Amino acid sequence: MLLQFKFKNHKCFYDEAILDLTATQEKGHNDTLIDINRNEILPIIEINGANASGKSSVLEALYFMITTIKMSSKFDISKDLITNPFAFDNTSKNKNSEYEISILIDGYEYRYGFSMNKKEFEEEWLYKKKFDNVKKYAQKIIFERNKNKVEFGSSYTKYKKTWELFVSNIELKKSLILSIVSIKEPDGILRDIYEYINNINFKIENIFKQQISIQILNQNSSLYNKFQNIIREFDPCLYGIKVEKSSEDPEDKSYKLSGIHKNVDDNSKNFLIPLENESAGTIKMFNILPEVLKNLEQGGLLCIDELDTKLHPLLFKRIVDLYKDRETNKNNAQLIYTAHSTFLFDSDELRRDELYLVEKDLSGRSNLYSLSEFRNLRSDADYRKKYLTGQLGAIPYNNKR
Repeated sequence: MLLQFKFKNHKCFYDEAILDLTATQEKGHNDTLIDINRNEILPIIEINGANASGKSSVLEALYFMITTIKMSSKFDISKDLITNPFAFDNTSKNKNSEYEISILIDGYEYRYGFSMNKKEFEEEWLYKKKFDNVKKYAQKIIFERNKNKVEFGSSYTKYKKTWELFVSNIELKKSLILSIVSIKEPDGILRDIYEYINNINFKIENIFKQQISIQILNQNSSLYNKFQNIIREFDPCLYGIKVEKSSEDPEDKSYKLSGIHKNVDDNSKNFLIPLENESAGTIKMFNILPEVLKNLEQGGLLCIDELDTKLHPLLFKRIVDLYKDRETNKNNAQLIYTAHSTFLFDSDELRRDELYLVEKDLSGRSNLYSLSEFRNLRSDADYRKKYLTGQLGAIPYNNKR
């Protein structure tokens, strides 16, 4: 599970930004929290704010970190590293960008991160400690790296041998220890951390891949039935979505997608409507719902940009409620999403620590903060009213004047 993600000097974020999924001490919706040995973790984070404030950049920063880890073992050492520093001044491009993720695996918190510029990975670190909010445990070093100097903890010397065996001093600058060692050592905690990070899924608006939904539905009949049931909930005229191969040719990998509609004159027959002719909301549901259901079934983290776009507010709420319900979220799945809608910006729906805002100032710098940082904001307050009247910030500037 994800406990925390923080980053610095990325796109519109100049200062450090922190997304924390460990629950605060506030009361409310405690029955929706994920309980791990007396430690409570949030299943949901909503990120809201004005257009162009930097909401999507929070997800993109996490995506950038994950992609960098995946691609580290394949970088061309003759070329500069791909970076995405703060864009609105003359100096940030020459400074390091930093990314750090804290995850929970088998009762231990692993804190992994790196700092980088276009020439090298300057620092990289991985620490381990027993996860317990009641009793504090000391942090142990798995490895620390500063430029070409790498130190491994006493219990992890086998990783040092693997690293030194496969990496020259030149390659070291443009390779991540986590990536290289986890590939060469298929067993062990570094591989577990790499696999968790590698399995974080993203859904970015306008880049949805229907092929993923097709694959999920074809491979899991139980999940396919759940998908059809939810589809029927929001459109009484839509009986389901039919997924079938375009032809009998085994070489043809394409599929035909159709909405199944009842024939009002003959209940024994149905009409098939090509999916592209269905509503934008139906198409979006086909693109995201199978992955939501798979995430709930398997656990892990799913990130969706603009979850609310093209969906009725009640359907938007229906998806979020799947993560809040411990019956439908038995495997501790987590959802982080961005939204413009304030429909769930309500103490009856989400906790203060589950609601984040992004505000961009006049210098182009974005700031990420949680409602739990407002000490005078009661947990039963009208969040929506306070937000829309500008009391919480993060609204378009023309409404502030």
